[in-house]
Amino acid sequence: MVTPSHRAPLAIILAAGRSSRTAPAHKLLAPDARGVPMLVRTTATVLASSVRKVVVILPPDRPDLSSLLTTAFPDTPRLETRIAQDAQDGLSASLRVGVDVARAEHAPALLVCLGDMPLVSVALLDALLRDHAHFQAPATAPDRGDGKPGNPVVWDASQLAALAAGQGDQGGRAILRALGPAVHRVLARSEELVDFDTPERLAAYARSAQAPG
Repeated sequence: MVTPSHRAPLAIILAAGRSSRTAPAHKLLAPDARGVPMLVRTTATVLASSVRKVVVILPPDRPDLSSLLTTAFPDTPRLETRIAQDAQDGLSASLRVGVDVARAEHAPALLVCLGDMPLVSVALLDALLRDHAHFQAPATAPDRGDGKPGNPVVWDASQLAALAAGQGDQGGRAILRALGPAVHRVLARSEELVDFDTPERLAAYARSAQAPG
């Protein structure tokens, strides 16, 4: 793991969704083949990257998610949780919380990760962060090879106002479309970029095990 500098980007993990597509099971509590809950696995990966701090954005009505992180990562100074009080308004509500933290800490960039993408590797996160630092694009995102940017995304500080202005569940998708070729893309393996948001995919996650790096 690279030791993060005080000017390294901040990371947020969006974990305030209702998980309605997998109800009554909450996808972020679902264990993999080793019994590691999805949110713990995602958080561990982001913590192992070169970001300065990881902020997990949680809903106001799921103290079990907060307790899960406290138990899994005791005494971890680089990890914080924040509550999106208006999480019911969609993904944009969580993004606003993360943007507020990034602005308050004068972060040069914001790495936005999704809680239900636990197969993203540390290597991919660090490749995104390195390329962002080198190319200084408005956004740096993985590409499966189809030319379309996906998650997770490193957003330059110049894009924080646009992220904060989003509405509903769109997140940064519309901004990426508007930026077009200005988005720097990093080629990634498609199997890393799966989001586990249906019962069928949760069943597949239950058969997976943590891969190194």
